[in-house]
Amino acid sequence: MALDERMEAALNDQVTCELDASLAYLQMAAHLDGDDRPGMAHWMYEQSHEEAGHAKQFIEFVLARGGRVEIGRIQTPVSKFDDPVHVFEEALRHEQHVTGRIRDIYRLATSIDDLESLPFLHGFLAEQVEEEAAVGGICERLRRVQGDEVGLALIDHELGSRGGE
Repeated sequence: MALDERMEAALNDQVTCELDASLAYLQMAAHLDGDDRPGMAHWMYEQSHEEAGHAKQFIEFVLARGGRVEIGRIQTPVSKFDDPVHVFEEALRHEQHVTGRIRDIYRLATSIDDLESLPFLHGFLAEQVEEEAAVGGICERLRRVQGDEVGLALIDHELGSRGGE
Protein backbone atom coordinates (compact mmCIF):
# COMPACT_ATOMS: atom_id res chain seq x y z
CA MET A 1 0.00 0.00 0.00
CA ALA A 2 1.38 3.40 -0.99
CA LEU A 3 2.15 5.87 1.76
CA ASP A 4 -0.52 8.55 2.20
CA GLU A 5 0.95 12.04 1.77
CA ARG A 6 -0.26 13.07 5.26
CA MET A 7 1.48 10.07 6.77
CA GLU A 8 4.61 10.74 4.73
CA ALA A 9 4.70 14.32 6.04
CA ALA A 10 4.15 13.17 9.64
CA LEU A 11 6.87 10.52 9.38
CA ASN A 12 9.28 13.03 7.85
CA ASP A 13 8.52 15.39 10.73
CA GLN A 14 9.36 12.54 13.08
CA VAL A 15 12.70 11.98 11.33
CA THR A 16 13.47 15.62 12.03
CA CYS A 17 12.25 15.28 15.63
CA GLU A 18 14.50 12.27 16.24
CA LEU A 19 17.51 14.09 14.79
CA ASP A 20 16.62 17.11 16.90
CA ALA A 21 16.58 14.90 19.99
CA SER A 22 19.89 13.30 18.99
CA LEU A 23 21.52 16.72 18.74
CA ALA A 24 20.00 17.82 22.06
CA TYR A 25 21.42 14.73 23.77
CA LEU A 26 24.79 15.35 22.15
CA GLN A 27 24.77 18.90 23.58
CA MET A 28 23.81 17.53 27.00
CA ALA A 29 26.63 15.00 26.80
CA ALA A 30 29.12 17.71 25.94
CA HIS A 31 27.90 19.82 28.86
CA LEU A 32 28.22 16.90 31.29
CA ASP A 33 31.64 15.98 29.89
CA GLY A 34 32.77 19.55 30.45
CA ASP A 35 31.35 19.42 33.97
CA ASP A 36 33.46 16.32 34.77
CA ARG A 37 30.49 13.94 34.86
CA PRO A 38 31.87 11.24 32.53
CA GLY A 39 29.27 8.58 33.38
CA MET A 40 26.34 10.91 32.82
CA ALA A 41 28.00 12.16 29.63
CA HIS A 42 28.42 8.56 28.44
CA TRP A 43 24.72 7.92 29.10
CA MET A 44 23.81 10.98 27.03
CA TYR A 45 26.20 10.06 24.20
CA GLU A 46 24.51 6.65 24.04
CA GLN A 47 21.09 8.32 24.06
CA SER A 48 22.15 10.60 21.20
CA HIS A 49 23.28 7.58 19.20
CA GLU A 50 19.98 5.80 19.92
CA GLU A 51 17.92 8.78 18.72
CA ALA A 52 19.93 8.99 15.50
CA GLY A 53 19.20 5.30 15.03
CA HIS A 54 15.49 5.99 15.45
CA ALA A 55 15.69 8.65 12.75
CA LYS A 56 17.27 6.07 10.45
CA GLN A 57 14.49 3.59 11.21
CA PHE A 58 11.86 6.18 10.27
CA ILE A 59 13.79 6.98 7.08
CA GLU A 60 13.95 3.31 6.14
CA PHE A 61 10.23 2.90 6.84
CA VAL A 62 9.28 5.87 4.63
CA LEU A 63 11.47 4.55 1.82
CA ALA A 64 10.14 0.99 2.18
CA ARG A 65 6.63 2.38 1.77
CA GLY A 66 7.61 4.20 -1.43
CA GLY A 67 7.75 7.62 0.19
CA ARG A 68 10.20 10.45 -0.17
CA VAL A 69 12.33 11.54 2.77
CA GLU A 70 12.65 15.24 3.53
CA ILE A 71 14.52 16.20 6.68
CA GLY A 72 13.31 19.47 8.14
CA ARG A 73 15.05 22.17 10.08
CA ILE A 74 16.91 21.03 13.18
CA GLN A 75 16.51 23.27 16.22
CA THR A 76 19.51 24.63 18.12
CA PRO A 77 19.55 22.68 21.39
CA VAL A 78 19.62 24.18 24.87
CA SER A 79 23.27 24.45 25.79
CA LYS A 80 23.33 25.94 29.29
CA PHE A 81 22.31 23.93 32.30
CA ASP A 82 22.37 24.67 36.02
CA ASP A 83 23.24 21.17 37.24
CA PRO A 84 22.79 17.49 36.37
CA VAL A 85 19.15 17.61 37.51
CA HIS A 86 18.46 20.36 34.99
CA VAL A 87 20.15 18.34 32.23
CA PHE A 88 18.07 15.23 32.91
CA GLU A 89 14.88 17.26 33.33
CA GLU A 90 15.52 18.62 29.83
CA ALA A 91 16.07 15.04 28.63
CA LEU A 92 12.73 14.02 30.16
CA ARG A 93 11.04 16.94 28.42
CA HIS A 94 12.47 15.71 25.10
CA GLU A 95 11.22 12.17 25.72
CA GLN A 96 7.74 13.42 26.58
CA HIS A 97 7.72 15.54 23.42
CA VAL A 98 8.75 12.57 21.27
CA THR A 99 6.08 10.40 22.91
CA GLY A 100 3.40 12.97 22.12
CA ARG A 101 4.47 13.20 18.50
CA ILE A 102 4.50 9.44 18.00
CA ARG A 103 1.06 9.19 19.62
CA ASP A 104 -0.20 11.82 17.15
CA ILE A 105 1.23 9.86 14.20
CA TYR A 106 -0.40 6.69 15.55
CA ARG A 107 -3.74 8.50 15.72
CA LEU A 108 -3.26 9.73 12.16
CA ALA A 109 -2.48 6.20 10.95
CA THR A 110 -5.63 4.95 12.65
CA SER A 111 -7.80 7.72 11.20
CA ILE A 112 -6.62 7.11 7.61
CA ASP A 113 -6.70 3.32 7.97
CA ASP A 114 -2.93 2.95 7.46
CA LEU A 115 -2.73 -0.48 9.07
CA GLU A 116 0.83 -1.04 7.82
CA SER A 117 2.16 1.82 9.97
CA LEU A 118 0.53 0.74 13.21
CA PRO A 119 2.94 -2.10 14.18
CA PHE A 120 5.94 0.09 13.37
CA LEU A 121 4.61 2.94 15.50
CA HIS A 122 3.47 0.62 18.28
CA GLY A 123 7.07 -0.47 18.82
CA PHE A 124 8.12 3.13 19.30
CA LEU A 125 5.25 3.83 21.70
CA ALA A 126 6.28 0.86 23.82
CA GLU A 127 9.87 2.06 23.84
CA GLN A 128 8.82 5.57 24.85
CA VAL A 129 7.15 4.19 27.99
CA GLU A 130 10.52 2.70 28.95
CA GLU A 131 12.45 5.86 28.00
CA GLU A 132 10.23 8.18 30.05
CA ALA A 133 10.36 5.84 33.04
CA ALA A 134 14.16 5.55 32.86
CA VAL A 135 14.83 9.27 32.51
CA GLY A 136 12.15 10.14 35.08
CA GLY A 137 13.78 7.73 37.51
CA ILE A 138 17.19 9.29 36.98
CA CYS A 139 15.69 12.75 37.57
CA GLU A 140 14.13 11.61 40.82
CA ARG A 141 17.36 10.03 42.05
CA LEU A 142 19.35 13.14 41.13
CA ARG A 143 16.88 15.36 42.99
CA ARG A 144 17.28 13.22 46.11
CA VAL A 145 21.07 13.55 46.13
CA GLN A 146 21.28 17.12 44.87
CA GLY A 147 24.24 18.83 46.51
CA ASP A 148 25.68 15.53 47.76
CA GLU A 149 28.84 14.92 45.72
CA VAL A 150 29.15 11.31 46.89
CA GLY A 151 25.60 10.55 45.76
CA LEU A 152 26.19 12.31 42.44
CA ALA A 153 29.42 10.39 41.95
CA LEU A 154 27.64 7.08 42.57
CA ILE A 155 24.91 7.91 40.04
CA ASP A 156 27.54 9.15 37.58
CA HIS A 157 29.42 5.86 37.92
CA GLU A 158 26.25 3.82 37.46
CA LEU A 159 25.18 5.74 34.35
CA GLY A 160 28.63 5.25 32.88
CA SER A 161 28.02 1.51 32.75
CA ARG A 162 25.25 1.88 30.13
CA GLY A 163 26.02 -0.28 27.13
CA GLY A 164 25.21 0.49 23.52
CA GLU A 165 21.60 -0.08 22.54
